Amino acid sequence: MSDMESPLVSVIIPTYGGAEYLKRCVDSVLAQTYPNLEIIVVDDNGINTPNQLKTAKVMEEYRNVPSVKYVCHEVNINGSAARNTGVKNSKGEYIALLDDDDIFFPTNIEEHMKVLPNLDDSFALTYCSGIDEFTDTGVKRKMIKTFTGQDIYAILMHNVTISSTTICIKRNVWETLGGFDETFKRHQDWEFTARVMAKYKVYALQHIGYKRYRIQRNNPTDPIVKKEYVMHYLNRLMPIINTLPSSERQDVLIKNRFGVCLSYLRKKRYMKFLREYIDIHPGYRGFIFLFQWVSNGFKHKRYEL
Repeated sequence: MSDMESPLVSVIIPTYGGAEYLKRCVDSVLAQTYPNLEIIVVDDNGINTPNQLKTAKVMEEYRNVPSVKYVCHEVNINGSAARNTGVKNSKGEYIALLDDDDIFFPTNIEEHMKVLPNLDDSFALTYCSGIDEFTDTGVKRKMIKTFTGQDIYAILMHNVTISSTTICIKRNVWETLGGFDETFKRHQDWEFTARVMAKYKVYALQHIGYKRYRIQRNNPTDPIVKKEYVMHYLNRLMPIINTLPSSERQDVLIKNRFGVCLSYLRKKRYMKFLREYIDIHPGYRGFIFLFQWVSNGFKHKRYEL
């Protein structure tokens, strides 16, 4: 397929404090086998800050690459705003998102574009169902639970996982939904994909699409901060959550707040864990979730969403 025949795909890369990883990220997009791409790097550090100057130095290498565009926020806002800025400065019929510390495998966009243009208007996006996750202890090849169709309950329960880096989305869908909610500092991809699933179907691709480097530089460790993020997520999505039957609505609220409970447990703050657990009023469902989450948490050393 030639450039003239293939639709333009815009890859949006927000960056904040990630100058040391950025070249690896941009180069992975330039190495894509799909022929018609543009790259929009959105610098959210704030003009003339030390991190912005470092980022600008990295991006100087791409000054004469026509497919690469570098955009700066005057001040730091957040990743949601940076993604929206990237789309506003792009021209592609399709939008892909990539975090500055991750990389695409060479065929990633090609795999999306084999399917996405052929889906009818009831579908919003395709998403790759697998990643290679690099941690301090090695590499894990991870196949996320896959789902094709529309099931808002499944995504609110996180039984279906669609992170921002896995997706390629139709531009008209992005614009219909208004992009990312800029009030979010965390869980913005949860919120966005929930709004997608409330209106459209999604399509799971059976391939490993990208490498995720689990650096933890932006992840909160304080349970109080985690609770603020989770409650903001739930409050913003209440219009959608309230469309569910009462039992499913209760499941969604309990399961999401359990992430906060178990972050207290992980830190051995047992009284805080009990107070948070009681505050949820989980009933018998709470015992089921508690058993599942604690057993999985100790097995995989993972205690929260």
